[in-house]
Amino acid sequence: VGLVNRVVADDLVQQETYVLAARVAKSAPLVNRWHKKFIRRLADSKPLADEEVHESYEAFGTKDFRRGYRAFLGKTDPNFEGD
Repeated sequence: VGLVNRVVADDLVQQETYVLAARVAKSAPLVNRWHKKFIRRLADSKPLADEEVHESYEAFGTKDFRRGYRAFLGKTDPNFEGD
């Protein structure tokens, strides 16, 4: 997406890239897709259409959301499945 979230020494770039990629890969796939889509969309100055606002809440109805919520409450790591 083009966002910088940390600065590391040159010799640590590859290592930190793999750490970040592993973290993203473990997270909820549907939410990753929605985040990427909405970050790109919000770069446009037009207001969101009603459908886009509705879509932004769809993640809360997924099984992965429930898994993540339960894992958070139980202080465990979630096992996301993309549903």
